[in-house]
Amino acid sequence: MAALLPTLFEQVGVCALKPVLPNAVIRVPAKDSYDTTGERLMGRQSANEGFLQAWFKHTTHPTYWCLARTKSEAQVFAQVGERLYPDPSRRPVFRWLDHEHIHRVAEVGAAYLPGPQLAEMSWVRRRNPQAQATDFSLVGMTHTTCEIPIQDSLANMLIAPVQPWDAQICPSVSVQTMVHRLLQDESSWLDQRLGATRMPQIQLPVIPLGVDLQRYDLPLAQKASLRTHWRERWQLQTDDVCVLYMGRLDLRTKANLYPMLDALELAQHKLNQVEGPQLVLALVGWYGSEWDRTTIQEALLTSCPSVRVVYEDGRKTDAREGVWHAADVFTSLVDNIQETFGLTPLEAMASGLPLVVSDYDGYKESVRDGIDGHLIRTWQPSAGHGTAWMNQHADHLLSYADYLARVNAAVAIDVRQAADAYAALALNPARRMAMGQNGLQRVRAEYDWAKIILRFQALLTDLGTLRKEAARRGQDSPHVTEPRYPRRADPFHSFAHYPSLSAGALLLTPGPLCPAEAAGLTEVIAKFMDRPIYQGVRALWSPDDIRQVLARVMDQGAVPAGSLHPDQRLWGWLMKAGLLSWQVNAKEP
Repeated sequence: MAALLPTLFEQVGVCALKPVLPNAVIRVPAKDSYDTTGERLMGRQSANEGFLQAWFKHTTHPTYWCLARTKSEAQVFAQVGERLYPDPSRRPVFRWLDHEHIHRVAEVGAAYLPGPQLAEMSWVRRRNPQAQATDFSLVGMTHTTCEIPIQDSLANMLIAPVQPWDAQICPSVSVQTMVHRLLQDESSWLDQRLGATRMPQIQLPVIPLGVDLQRYDLPLAQKASLRTHWRERWQLQTDDVCVLYMGRLDLRTKANLYPMLDALELAQHKLNQVEGPQLVLALVGWYGSEWDRTTIQEALLTSCPSVRVVYEDGRKTDAREGVWHAADVFTSLVDNIQETFGLTPLEAMASGLPLVVSDYDGYKESVRDGIDGHLIRTWQPSAGHGTAWMNQHADHLLSYADYLARVNAAVAIDVRQAADAYAALALNPARRMAMGQNGLQRVRAEYDWAKIILRFQALLTDLGTLRKEAARRGQDSPHVTEPRYPRRADPFHSFAHYPSLSAGALLLTPGPLCPAEAAGLTEVIAKFMDRPIYQGVRALWSPDDIRQVLARVMDQGAVPAGSLHPDQRLWGWLMKAGLLSWQVNAKEP
C-alpha cells in the first residue's frame, strides 16, 4: 500500500486551496473503481483507470484532489498517482475531500464522477449548508446504460438539483441518443402525472474514451520482439493469420461469440478452397463464470473445428498489453445492449491492426467501414418486442444476465459478411497493413488520451463560464431551506409523530438508575457505554461530558434540557438508560 504521509495526503478541513484551473476533484466511489487487477475485471474499470492515469499524465497540477467517503477509498487515488510519479521529489500533492467537505470543491471548480452519479451527488451538494448551487460543477461519465439502477440514476437527473452547469458525459453519440430518449420518456411521464412542462435541459456532451497511445504504438523493434514472443508461445506458423478477440468472455453480459465462431469457420472453408492461410483465433480474456468457460470451450469444438484456438488470460498485464502485436486482425462482433463505446477496437487500432467489428453501438462511430476495417451489418426488432423481457427483469423473474441473453439473441449479425471479411483480410496482407495504418492515424488524431483530456478541460472551462453567469444573475441561493433532500430526510423529521413527545420543553431529573452519589457515576457511565448496541453512538460524547450533565442534574434536581446540553440525541440516550427522567417544563413555551 502506498505511503500516505500527512504532508503528502490529507483530508481537507482548514488548509487553503490554490487551484490551477481547469482542475477537477476526482470522485472515488469504491475501492475497485479504478482497479484492473481484480479477478472480475469490467470494462468500466479499464475505462476509469485509463482516465485517471491520463489525468495525472496529461495535466500538470501541483495538487490533485479526490472525493471519497473514506480514507481507504481515497488511498486508491493516491496509489495510482504515486505509481505514475515514483520520484517523491517530483511528485504532486494528493489530497482528499470527504462528502461532508464537498463545499470545498468550489475552490477547485468541478468534481468528476466516474459513472452516472450526477443526480446522487447533486443532492450531496445541496444538503451541505456551506455550498451554493453555483459553487462548482458536477461532471459524470456514462458507461453501460441498460442496468435498471443506472437507468434510474439517469432518469433521476430530471428531478434532482442538477444544474445547467453540470454535465453527464456520453462517450458516444449512441449513448447520448439512448440517454436523451430515456429523459424524453421520463419527461413525458412527469407531464402526464404532474403537469410538469418545464423540464431541465441536462447537458449530455459527447467526449469519447481514449487510449494511451504510447502503450500500443511501439517502436518497430519492440513490436517485432513481442510478435515473436507471443507467436512462439502459441506455436503459430509464419503464414498463420491470427485473429484476436480481447475482453471478458461472457456470452450473456458481454458478447454472444457464436456468430464470430460460425463466421470464422465459414472463412476457413473459403480459404481452404483457394489454399489460403490457416486462421488461428486468439481468445485473450477471462471467463465471466464457470458456465461461460464450459459453454465456450464446447462451442469452440462444435462451431469452428477447422480454426485453431489459443487462450490467454487477459487480466495479466503482459498479455493485455503485448498480444496485440502477435495478431493480424482484431475482431469483436458485439451484439449486446450493455456495450456503449468499446475500448478494445481503439486499442487494436492503436496497435496498427485492421478490424472486423459489428456495426453496433459506439463501434460504428470509432471504426470507419472500408478504411480502418470492416463493419458487419446488424439488425434488431422494433420497439414493443422486448417489453415482456424487461417486465420479467424488472419483476426479478429474469436475472440481468438472462435478460441480456434474451435480448442479444434477437440481435442479428450478418455471418456471411463477417466470413467474407475474415477471408478477404487473411488473403491480403497489404490490405491489412493499410487498414491498420489508417486506424492508427485515426487514434493519433482523435482518441489519444492527450487529446481527450484537452476536450474534458475545455468542457470544464465552459461549465465554469455558465456558473459565473448564473451567479451574476442571482441563481446562487444557499442550500439552507427544506427540504434539503426529500428522499433522505432526517429521521426525526420523517417520524416526528411517532413518540408520545418529540423535543419540546423538558425538565430533566435524575432517572431511576442514576446513582445516589456522584462518586458512582464513573462506574454507571462505563457500564452504560459498554453495551454493544451503542457502539455506533458512544463516540459522540466523552464520559466526562456525560458525567458533567448527570452531575448537574443530580445537584440541582431538575434542569431545563435546553440549558443542559445542546445535543438532544444525548438527552434521549441518557433517558433510555434510565439515568435521566423527564417531564414537560410548563414554564417554557
